[in-house]
Amino acid sequence: MNEKSCMSSASPAEVGTAMNEFVDVLREARRWRDVALVTQTPLPTAELAQGYYYQQWAADNRNRNQRQFIKGLRNRAPFTDVLPQHGSPGEIEYSYAGESVEGIGTAHLMDGLAVSLPLSAAWSGSWLSIMVRRLVETETGDLAVEEATEPVRHSARREDLATHEKWGRATGLEAVHTPAQLWEQRTDFFPRLQFLDRVREDLERLELRWFIQVRGLLARLDESAWLWDPAVSTGPVWQGAKVTPEHEQRRRLCHFRDRDGVERCFDLHARFPPGPGRLHFRLVPEDNALRIAYIGTKLGI
Repeated sequence: MNEKSCMSSASPAEVGTAMNEFVDVLREARRWRDVALVTQTPLPTAELAQGYYYQQWAADNRNRNQRQFIKGLRNRAPFTDVLPQHGSPGEIEYSYAGESVEGIGTAHLMDGLAVSLPLSAAWSGSWLSIMVRRLVETETGDLAVEEATEPVRHSARREDLATHEKWGRATGLEAVHTPAQLWEQRTDFFPRLQFLDRVREDLERLELRWFIQVRGLLARLDESAWLWDPAVSTGPVWQGAKVTPEHEQRRRLCHFRDRDGVERCFDLHARFPPGPGRLHFRLVPEDNALRIAYIGTKLGI
């Protein structure tokens, strides 16, 4: 849950209306899969607006049905309770409109859905673009801060959820917990993605904190390929993935031996956190597919 959406000066009546909408979002998401509501603090002590707390809202009998529904969900708090334990504190920071956002950042890191109380126009839309700052190691071995704008799945109202339904119902992928499972079932989950054989070893080397991100990123790339018509456009419209070509001076690092034995440049790449994670691929328009060549740390560092 986006903690910043709970800092407004809204009245109890306004919060009540927003909570009705918020619960509708949770109900719809719950129809797709089992969900957990992850909050900055445990719900009984959580603030919904300045000076107005969840317990006050829950004590109003007009909110009995909504309260019972929320009570039936798993509540996890704080945000760090759901994060992988292998990362280094402070190596990644998230901000939106210049302010730190922990809940939205957690959703991005765990490939989840950020949810907000609809009390401000700032929290509208099915995607939010956030600033991600990572501490990375440069080619010379020095530490530097890398900044990038990346998308996060988001909903404050039910209409925001339509974009995410296909993702939300993909419960089978969520049950894949190891690189070996993912590799064995890759054609089932990602029919529009092709993988060079070397990628199997890349997957096996992934830490848990990266595996979760890569699993979701592959699903978004597959969705992008499904929606792509090579007869109409030269490339897909990327669905929730930041994809860019490599800089000219770095393309020499992006050559891999393709399936037919010919060395080709796979300079298109998508990023995944934490740290400088990269997934390199090329377009295969004759198959309406993407071909993956590398998954791991940014090439050359």
